[in-house]
Amino acid sequence: MAINTKANSLFSRFSTALLLTSVLSLAACGGNPGGEVTLPDDTTQEQIVDTPDVANDKLLPDPSDAMVASSQRESILKNYDHVDPKHVVPYKALGDALVYFDQHKSSFKNTDYMAVLNFGQSSKQKRFYIINMKTGSVWAIHVAHGKGSDSNHDGYAEKFSNVSGSNASSLGIYRTAETYSGSHGLSLRLDGLSSTNSRARARAVVVHGASYVQESNVIQGRSWGCPAVAMENRDAVIKYLKGGAMIYATVDKGGTERSGSGSTTTPDTGAYKMTPLSWETSSKPERKAWSQYLMKLVSEDWSSLLKGADDMRDFCPRYNSLSNNERANVWAQLFVAMTKYESGYSPTSRMQETTMGTDPVTGRPVYSEGLLQLSYQDITGWNFCKFDWSKDRNLSSTDPRKTILDPYINLHCGVGIMAKQIARTGKIKLASGAYWAVIKTNSRYSQISAITSMVKSLPMCQ
Repeated sequence: MAINTKANSLFSRFSTALLLTSVLSLAACGGNPGGEVTLPDDTTQEQIVDTPDVANDKLLPDPSDAMVASSQRESILKNYDHVDPKHVVPYKALGDALVYFDQHKSSFKNTDYMAVLNFGQSSKQKRFYIINMKTGSVWAIHVAHGKGSDSNHDGYAEKFSNVSGSNASSLGIYRTAETYSGSHGLSLRLDGLSSTNSRARARAVVVHGASYVQESNVIQGRSWGCPAVAMENRDAVIKYLKGGAMIYATVDKGGTERSGSGSTTTPDTGAYKMTPLSWETSSKPERKAWSQYLMKLVSEDWSSLLKGADDMRDFCPRYNSLSNNERANVWAQLFVAMTKYESGYSPTSRMQETTMGTDPVTGRPVYSEGLLQLSYQDITGWNFCKFDWSKDRNLSSTDPRKTILDPYINLHCGVGIMAKQIARTGKIKLASGAYWAVIKTNSRYSQISAITSMVKSLPMCQ
């Protein structure tokens, strides 16, 4: 959503055809193991400048350290009910930013605009939220993160640093400062006001335009720590934020919809309101804990799934009208259904893949193992899969102590793989490119009809 009509006009000039051509031509440059379109990185080096950092006595407390009673937080947020009417910004990040802004307003000369930069989202997503504090409207755009924050260039920032030479992004509160013309043209200096980003000025962490950032849902190129934006957005971003505006860089993997003033839609771990899943029985009490963990994975670790998939309504016709909590319940049931037909709900299930040759990690034939039938070779393509062959190799093949057979480690990896598939293709059911045969449309092992029936059985989907 553009901040106003003038801004909307300014930012809509870019030609869709030109953008598509450019993105496709750059696709081969990416090193992303998932095979997604990936833009190239900044080819320069992190700068060290001779301007001083903000003095330590001027650092402000981090939002995470601010002790605000829930009643006080609710009272503050009521004053900003007009902000983000379409629920674009992840709500916890927005709430933290608004409370912080309200309490430290005197520290910012430009109070007309504020920004939230959510590194909890992929760079494929519009995660730089520029907020008009008068009208409440939000302009969401793509932004790069530092190379040092995303070592495998999969689009997710996982590490953050305040150290010169780290090439990483930094979290915390920033205050925009003066503009200047640098190697990327018009740029906006930033002062880090938190202990986690206090060296922003010395590291030349600035807002600037870059050719390796485009307004398209692809993995953006990586900067050397700067929140770089697409060139066509640069001038407007700097115009709105220059002169002392607040930018809050954080990690929020929760939802965007408000369940009440001052609250977040992402519940605490173990406190999810949910419809029981199909694998839960009185004789298998451990499965209820698996269900809770699935809800956590979908609601927090892989919250991008909550947006759904192009074919999600085939599984749950009412999906688009559901709350985030209900959507997480739907996804959890989908994974349970897949598990039924992959492993029969058995965490120690394993099967040799006779057509897949040798596993490069184990040096042995490929086996699919655990609840979602995964393989050790998955760790070579997805760094979030935490199977440890060095520990498992000395255990018997079905020893439940094996990391790949641990229900929680197995589920975490499998849900992540599905999230990557949805990000890449937009679909659950695929003729090719699906990890699991049970959701392949042209596989003799397909169980799409049965899985669909299990998901549709949820009351919320009927």
